[in-house]
Amino acid sequence: MDKPLVSVIIPTHNRDTYLREAVASVANQTYSAIEILVIDDGSKQNYAEKICASFLGCSYHHKKNGGLSSARNFGIAKAKGDFIAFLDDDDFWREDKIEKQVNALVTFTDVDLIHSGAVVVDKDSKPTGDFIGASKAKEHRRSGNVFWNALGVWVVKSPTPLIRKEVFSSDFLFDEDIKVGEDVDFYQRLFFRHKVHYIGEPLAFYRVYDDENRLSTQRQRYVGLEQKMFDNFKKMGVTNHWTLHKIAQRILRMAIDNWKTAYPEKSLKISKFNKIFRPQFCLKNCFND
Repeated sequence: MDKPLVSVIIPTHNRDTYLREAVASVANQTYSAIEILVIDDGSKQNYAEKICASFLGCSYHHKKNGGLSSARNFGIAKAKGDFIAFLDDDDFWREDKIEKQVNALVTFTDVDLIHSGAVVVDKDSKPTGDFIGASKAKEHRRSGNVFWNALGVWVVKSPTPLIRKEVFSSDFLFDEDIKVGEDVDFYQRLFFRHKVHYIGEPLAFYRVYDDENRLSTQRQRYVGLEQKMFDNFKKMGVTNHWTLHKIAQRILRMAIDNWKTAYPEKSLKISKFNKIFRPQFCLKNCFND
C-alpha cells in the first residue's frame, strides 16, 4: 500500500536567515512521501525560490503579502497530501517527526491531529534547556477531546502538528483577519470539533531569539484577539447559549492575562460579577486601550 502523502507548508516573509535549515529538516525526514511548499508571502527580496530549488520535492509559490494566516491558507489550497503539517521558517524538525506522526494517525483512526512537545533553541540552533509541552503527569490531558481543558490554557505549538487534510474546509481555515495569535484561534476551534493525540517526545525545535519583528513578541497586538476568537466560535455554528457563555468565561481569563502582559503599567478593573455573569460584555467593552 502506498504511503500517505504529507504536505509541509512553510510560509516565509522577509526572513532568509533560517529558511534553509527549516527546509533541510523536512527534506531529511526518515519518512519519504513528502511534498514541501514554500509560500513566499510577498517578500521584498526573492531569496526563497533559490533555497527551495536546492531541495528535491520542494515547490516555490509567491503571493501578495497577506499575513501568516493567508500564507497558510494559500498553501492548504495548493497541497496534494493526505496529511498537512506547518513549519515556520525559523523553526525545524527532528528527523523522525513525520514518520512517528503518520504512524500515529494511521493507528488512531478517530484522531485528526497529532502534536508533540518541542525543544527550545537559540539563534544558533543550540538547545536552551527549555522544553515546551506537557509534564509527564499531564500528558494525558493533551490527547482526546481536549477542548475544555485547553481553552484559554494551552494550544498546539506551531512547529509540531500533523493534521488530516479533510479537517480543512470552506468554514474551517485560518482567520486571515487575525494577524497575531491566529494559531491560538485556529487550534482552539479545531479542538471543539476534533479529537487529537499528543506525543510526549520533543519532535520539533522552536527557536527563541531577540528580534522585534517576531510576532510572538509583539504582545500589544494580541489585545482584542479573544473577541475575534469568540466571534469565530459563533461563525462555525456554536449556538447553545450556555456553551457560548462558558467559552466567553474561559477566553475572558486569557484576555485579562494578555492585557496585563501587554500593559503592565495600566490598571484593569473587572468585577467578579462581570467575569462570571457578563463575560461576553467584558470581551467587547473592557479592553479598549
